[in-house]
Parts: sequence; C-alpha cells; structure tokens
Amino acid sequence: MGQILGFIYAFFLFLSIFGKTSRKILIMQTFSFFFKGLHYLLLGGLSGFLTSFVSMIRNLIFYKLKSNRYWTIFFVIIFLLIGIFTYDTFFSLMPVIATIIYTLIINYNNPTYLRYGMLLTSLTWLTYNIYVVSYSGIMIQIILLISNVIAIIKLDKKK
Repeated sequence: MGQILGFIYAFFLFLSIFGKTSRKILIMQTFSFFFKGLHYLLLGGLSGFLTSFVSMIRNLIFYKLKSNRYWTIFFVIIFLLIGIFTYDTFFSLMPVIATIIYTLIINYNNPTYLRYGMLLTSLTWLTYNIYVVSYSGIMIQIILLISNVIAIIKLDKKK
C-alpha cells in the first residue's frame, strides 16, 4: 500500500513541476505531500512522514498568506526539531535537509528558483528513498530529476 501511495504522490508532484506560477506549484505539491507523508509512514520513515505533513501545512500557509521571513524561520525551526527528535542515522536527516532547503527557496516566489530547488531536493529525497527502501520513491525521484531538467530547459532556459 505504501508503494501505491508513492505513485499517487508522484502524480501530483509531476504536475507541480510544470506549473507556470509559484501558486500552482505550491497547491499541487500540497496534495503531493499528503500522499507522500502516508507513503513514508507505511514504510517506517518517521522523518519523511513528519516533514511531509509539516510541508503540507507550510504550503497551505504560504499559498494563503505568502511566505515571509517569520514564517520561514518558524518552519525551519520546526524541521530542525523534527530532525533532532527523529534522528537515527545521517540518512534519516535527508528529509529535514531537503525541506529546509525548499522552505528557504519558496521565499523567492519565482518558478525558476522553485524548479532548481526541486532539483536539489529531489537528489536529497532520492538518497532517503534508498535508505527507507522505497522502490516507488526511488523511481519517482529519478523520473523527477529527468522531468525537472526538461522543465528547466523548456521553461527557464528559453528566457
């Protein structure tokens, strides 16, 4: 079941990559984070579960109120606390690192920066997926890396 939820999260994440506005990217990723969190919960990945659900809340707040320095600091602290309380190995910190990077990038409110941020976080999530043995997650992140590069070339390099 966890692997199936992984593919549902991938569907929404793929849609987000091709969003033409930051708001469209954020809303699709919010749906994605819901399924991603359940996916990791079923696979025993506690830090992946918690960071995904806090990310979902973060995206909803940033969608409604726009990101700002104070919300960013608040969420970075929450993610650091998740890292402290769920620390098992260095690999268990990958979701924390990825979500902190992405939380910082959201503040630019620029689809190009979001796509580059997603590229970096995708590499981090790939490492975590290997660690928690998420076959669907590994496949998803490899496809996302390729899709993200295509989106960057198609939407950002033309400018």
